[in-house]
Amino acid sequence: MKMSMMIRPAILGITAALTLGTTVKAQDNVSLGPTAGFGHTWLSNSPNSKYQPAGNVGLALVVSTETRFGFGADVKWSIEGGKSSTDNSTTTTRLDYIRVPIKAMYFFGELGNRVRPKVTLGPSLGFLVGGKQKYEVSDAFQTEVDSKDIANSFDIGLNGSVGLNYRLVNKTWLNLDLNYYHGFSDVMKADNLDMKNRNLGLNVGVTFGIGKVRPE
Repeated sequence: MKMSMMIRPAILGITAALTLGTTVKAQDNVSLGPTAGFGHTWLSNSPNSKYQPAGNVGLALVVSTETRFGFGADVKWSIEGGKSSTDNSTTTTRLDYIRVPIKAMYFFGELGNRVRPKVTLGPSLGFLVGGKQKYEVSDAFQTEVDSKDIANSFDIGLNGSVGLNYRLVNKTWLNLDLNYYHGFSDVMKADNLDMKNRNLGLNVGVTFGIGKVRPE
């Protein structure tokens, strides 16, 4: 009888703990983690534009909600610019930014689903921190200048993506996004060039649940 009386509260306690744990896990909707991407970058109005690798690495924050809407923000080092050529010359422009995309998100499926497709859209702010522009003529002559000397220090545009979040294990998500950036501001300081950033690439990241923001 005494043993039964001791076991029963223990079972109730374990059940309550498991129930509480499940509730807390279900409420976690804020995740943070590393992200990286690779793709193609170019400048609008460039003559005979060529393939130029683009890349980025940084941190991503994702907040999802029970209504399928959410938001996110990244802070990352982003390699942008472009490459163009004429009959006998090639100009390669590398622009290094601290890039801050701010995203409105719409998730398909329900909060807690293992796979949640999504679309995102929002402004992206870029702060120029480095890079080089190289001008080459038939491999016989070349010059190189710092991007800060020829490019504006701030860039703004619209960022959009389609992708999905896949739950690997509890509180850990794999994020895949096909991302396009369309710059609105002129990149170069020269008034007559009217060049704007464009890039397309695949971003991959892993985010980890860190808490919740919605009420109890």
